[in-house]
This record gives sequence, C-alpha cells and structure tokens, in this order.
Amino acid sequence: MKLSELLNESPTDENIQRLLYSGLDYDGSPAGAIMVLGSRKACDYRVPEAARLYSEGRAPVMLLIGGKVQDTSLGEMPECESMERAAVALGVPPENIITERKSMNTADNFMYSEVLLRDILPEGGKIILVTTAYHMRRALLMANKMLPQYRFITCPVQKGSATKENWYKTEKGRLTVLDEWRKLSYYIRVGIFEDTEI
Repeated sequence: MKLSELLNESPTDENIQRLLYSGLDYDGSPAGAIMVLGSRKACDYRVPEAARLYSEGRAPVMLLIGGKVQDTSLGEMPECESMERAAVALGVPPENIITERKSMNTADNFMYSEVLLRDILPEGGKIILVTTAYHMRRALLMANKMLPQYRFITCPVQKGSATKENWYKTEKGRLTVLDEWRKLSYYIRVGIFEDTEI
C-alpha cells in the first residue's frame, strides 16, 4: 500500500498503528553515526537510548541536532546543549559528540546536519536515526528526501504518552498521533515527501 492510499483512509486505530509504528523497530545494525533529533525532552528520552547504542558499539560518533532554546529538565538552553550534557553524564566521551545548533524544526534538522555529516561520513553510509516513536515516520521520510546519500536505520524511542503500546490509552496520546497523521497527509499532498510503500 502506498503512503497516500493509507492517508486517504480514516485514521482508525489500526491505520494509525501502521502509519506511525509498523516496520520501524531498530534491527540492531551498526552504523557510522548515531543521529539524535532534538526536542524539549530529548535529553530525557532520546539521549539515553542513543547512549546505550553508543556503549554497545553500534556507532563511534553521536550527532546531536537542535538549536531551539527549550525549557528542558536540565534548564533553559538549546536542545543540543541539554542533549550533550545528558550524553556526557551517561558516559559518552565529549570528543565523540558533535552538535548542530541552527535547526529549529525537523526539516532544519537534516538541512543543517548535512555539512557535519560530510565530515563524519564523506562517502555516505549508514546512520542510526533516534527520535520519539510517533515522530519516526515523518523524520525518516524527511531524512530520505533531504539526505538520500545516506541509509537511515530507525531506532524509535518508546517513551512518553504516544508509544506504540500506549498512544490509544489517553486523550493526549490520541491527539499526538492525530497531529502526526495530519502533518504527514499535508506533506504528501503538497509533494514534500515521496509516496513510498508502507
């Protein structure tokens, strides 16, 4: 089924599960870098998962992306700064962390990271992509669109109120996934994303 076909159907529980969570679990593959997308809670949710991957030897470098100043659990600061502090506290050596400080949204994340990735992986290669589970489909589609020279390996973080196991249990979870459904519908409709099989 094409992505557009799924999005033309009603956002039933089954369709939401397929759109946002199906086929995106981490497969254990190693890569040349771990890319962690920023958010207000990235230092609490996403970085611990990325630090675990690093400690297991899945990739030698961690790229922390996000320049938006947020009220994080570590204080008010740019996302990448809170993520860097959290990663170092979890044992990732500072010399193996690269930060991107300009991006303000998901599209920016990949646009501004390209120049940094050229230094890390000049010949292209594999990147483990870490973000919150409900955000992974949109992030992956954006990554494939903007950085086609790399192969992205998904590692969704199943924490918070919109994981694949709990999104349907609360109003907050349902509102979160419906917002993602609407965003993906818009991006496909205006041609930002490729209409891939899902």
